[in-house]
Amino acid sequence: MSATNRANHKRNANDSYPTPSWCTEAIVREIVWTSDSRVLEPCCGDGAISRVIEHVQWVSHIEWCEIQMGRDFLEYDFFGERFDFVITNPPFSLAQEFVEKSLTLANCVIMLLRLNFLASGKRKEFWEKHPPTAIHVLTKRPSFTGNGTDATDYAWFVWDTTGRQKHGMFWI
Repeated sequence: MSATNRANHKRNANDSYPTPSWCTEAIVREIVWTSDSRVLEPCCGDGAISRVIEHVQWVSHIEWCEIQMGRDFLEYDFFGERFDFVITNPPFSLAQEFVEKSLTLANCVIMLLRLNFLASGKRKEFWEKHPPTAIHVLTKRPSFTGNGTDATDYAWFVWDTTGRQKHGMFWI
């Protein structure tokens, strides 16, 4: 998920931008985990987020989807399965769709998004219907390509229906 609208920048296939481990580690410390937590990573890519989450002692199961491995999250049928958490770095072009479907699958949805995801007239209705309960702003800009950071700020957006997560705006 890199700022890729510059004329000389070539986008990665399927918006594949692995999440640096420090980004996931930062949000993992902020989550109020429950025993035997079930986590869904809907666009696992190379497994960068899952590799961090699998070390959380309270996580009992990590389910995944990845379009490049034949499991398209937006089309996949979970047959009524529910999760405690959905945590992912979605393709920015489909972020709203990922949030909307995730909200039907989990009590707590956590998405790594550009801060400018907030600033869109076409998402106004979405924000009114689905306001996040918390936004954890990354104080350091991540590099999704390994070639330095881009000029975009990122945050973990949280939608929590359990009341266990901190609510508000935070800097991590």
